[in-house]
Amino acid sequence: MRSLRSRLSALWLMLAMSGAATAYLLLESFQQSSEARVARAEDLVVRSCRDIADRYQFFVTGWSGSASVDDRLRQDLLPVIRSALAGAPGVEGGIWQAASGSLAYGYPTYEGTGPKTDLPAAELGVIEQVNAEARRSGRPATIRNDGRSQSLIVHACPLRGPLQDVTAWTMSPMSRCV
Repeated sequence: MRSLRSRLSALWLMLAMSGAATAYLLLESFQQSSEARVARAEDLVVRSCRDIADRYQFFVTGWSGSASVDDRLRQDLLPVIRSALAGAPGVEGGIWQAASGSLAYGYPTYEGTGPKTDLPAAELGVIEQVNAEARRSGRPATIRNDGRSQSLIVHACPLRGPLQDVTAWTMSPMSRCV
């Protein structure tokens, strides 16, 4: 009887250890896939900012206008943003100038009932911060804010051209499903 009890206890202990190991491996796998999704979203945001920079560079080639910001310039910059972000689902962005703030904003893949044309107020501080960092350093900058349920990735890159202190920025929230 003692032998059967010890064998059943050993079997129960092995089952418990196997279950714990399986749970640990599943949790690690889930965590890694979540981090991989956030990394892919970060790559998309960086690539989208480069796309805005490329289209902006094309836009200012042969520039004959003044270097002052007016409503016409803001309207002319909208297609630059829309075409750059059209192939980037879930990414919004724009062109920012230190003195004037947002020059153009777009979110062409927005899935709401109409086009989204207003700058996201809740993220405005982060947008200002990342654009200031890119302008100050002269290099691309990224800010990633990790929350409980999502990561917000905001990236900015400096733009060359006739306008002073101009940067492009892109942003995407990414669900973490934690």
